[in-house]
Amino acid sequence: MNSKKSINEWIETVNKKPSPLFFAMIALVSFLWSICAVAVYMPSFQGMNPVPGDWKCVSDKCSTLNISTLEQLCDQLFTEKSITIKNIAFQPERRTFSVEFNMFCKIDTKGHAKKTLISSMYFAGALLGLMISGFCYDNFGRKVSVLVGGSLTTLASFIGFFCKSYELLLFIRFMQGFGNLVAATAVYIWGCEIVPSRFRNYFNGYMGIAWSLGYPIVAALGYLIKDWNFQFLSVAVSMLLATIPAFFMIESPRFYAIKKDVTNIQSSIQKLAQLNGVKIDVATVDLLDLEVKREQSAIQQLKDFIQYPILIFETLIQMLTWFLVAISYYGFNFGWGSLVPNVYLGYLLAGTCEGVTVLLHVGFVQATGRRRSMIILLTGAVGAFLISIIDVEIGDEWALESISSLFGLVFISSAFAGIYLYSSELAPTSHRGLVFAMSSGSARIGSFLGPFVINNLYNITHKAVPLSILSFLGLACIAGMFCLVETGDKEIPAVSADVHERRKYYKLKL
Repeated sequence: MNSKKSINEWIETVNKKPSPLFFAMIALVSFLWSICAVAVYMPSFQGMNPVPGDWKCVSDKCSTLNISTLEQLCDQLFTEKSITIKNIAFQPERRTFSVEFNMFCKIDTKGHAKKTLISSMYFAGALLGLMISGFCYDNFGRKVSVLVGGSLTTLASFIGFFCKSYELLLFIRFMQGFGNLVAATAVYIWGCEIVPSRFRNYFNGYMGIAWSLGYPIVAALGYLIKDWNFQFLSVAVSMLLATIPAFFMIESPRFYAIKKDVTNIQSSIQKLAQLNGVKIDVATVDLLDLEVKREQSAIQQLKDFIQYPILIFETLIQMLTWFLVAISYYGFNFGWGSLVPNVYLGYLLAGTCEGVTVLLHVGFVQATGRRRSMIILLTGAVGAFLISIIDVEIGDEWALESISSLFGLVFISSAFAGIYLYSSELAPTSHRGLVFAMSSGSARIGSFLGPFVINNLYNITHKAVPLSILSFLGLACIAGMFCLVETGDKEIPAVSADVHERRKYYKLKL
C-alpha cells in the first residue's frame, strides 16, 4: 500500500469488503431522507378541508339553505353570496389551517391560491438554500451541511407548534424548505462519494426506499395527530432524531482531496478502514490527485466552467431534466386529494408505487445503464401524460386519468432516482455540490410550480394543457439524454479536465 493511488482507488481499497457497521452508518444517516419527505408533505394533512358535520349555521340567513356538503357551503359563500363566513361556526374533529385561515373552498380562487402557496413556499426556500449551499458543499463539507440543514428544519418545524398566523406559516414553510434540501442533498452527495462504485446504484436505490418510507410515516402522523400545530411538533421531533446520526458520519475523503487537506484525507480514510476492519498505516495514504495543480475555490469553479464548456452543456441538460421530474413528481403528489378518492390512500399508494419502483429501478439500471434507463423512463412518463388526457370513467370514483397518473408517477419516481445517480457521476468532485445545487435548484422551481399546475391550472383550463406542457418538456429531456455519456462503467471525475477527457468516449446511440 505504499504506492500512490487515486482517491477512487483508496476508497475502493478500504471498502473492498464493507462491514455491517459501514452499512449501518449509511442507513442511519440516510434515514434523514424519510423525515425530509414527511416535512414536505405534512401540509396535505395539516390543511385538510372540513367534512360534513364540522360546521353549523349560527344565523337566520342560512336556516333555509341546504349546506350539508362542502360544495354547497362554498357555493353559498362565494357564488350565491347569500351568507358570509361569520354566519358559520366550525367545530371540526381535526384542527387544520384550511379552516383556521378560511382556505377550504376551491371556487374561492384567492383562498385556494393561498393554500397552494403554503406547499410551494417550501420549494422557494429550498431554491434559496440550494443557491447558497452549492458553495457550502464544496468548501465547508458534506457533514457540516447536513448538520446545519437538519438543525434549521428542526427549528422551523418547532416554531410551527406556536404558529397562529398565515404569514408566519409561509415563513416556516420557507425555512423548512431551506434546511430540508440543504441537508438532503448533502446526505446524497456524501453517500455517493463514500460508497464503493459497485454499490453506488444500490445506495441510490436505498435512498429512494428511504424517501418512499416517508409516505406511510406522514400518512400515519397525519391520521393520528388531529391538530396542525402538533403535526408541526411531530416533524420537529422526527427531524431532530434523524439529524443526530450525522454527528457520527465520516466526512467524504473526496471532499478533503479537492481541498488538498492531507491530514483530514488520511484521517477520513483511516476511519473508514477501521469501520470496515481493514488494517492500514495512515502514513501510507498518498494521493495522485494531489499532484493536480488546482486550488479549490468559488472563483476557480467559475473559471472551470469557462475553460471547459462541456461542463456547462452537461449541467444544463441535467437542470432541464431535474425541472421536468420535479414539476411532475410534486405536482401529482400534492394533487392526490384531487386525483384519488382518499388522501391517505393516495399517499399510501404513492409510497408503495415508489418503493416498488425503486427496487425495480436498481435492477433496471444495472441491466441497461444510467443513460439508456433515463431515456426509457422519460419516454414512459410522456406516454402516461398523454394517456391521462383521455376522459374515461372507471367505476363511480376512479377514472383513466387517476390510474394513468399513478403509472406516470412510477416512471417519474424512477426517473427522479435515476437523475440523482446520473448527476452524481456526471459532475466532477470539484463541482459536485455546485452542479447538484444548480440542478436541484431548477427542480425546486419545478417543485414550486408543480402544485399550481395540478391543483390550479387543472381547474381553469382543460387538463390537456398542463399535460401537454409536461409531455413537451419530457421530449426535450429525452433529446438531451442522447447527448450525454454513460457513466456506470467509468470512474467518478475529480476535476473538470476529467469531464473533458471522458467526453472522448461519447457516441450518439440509444
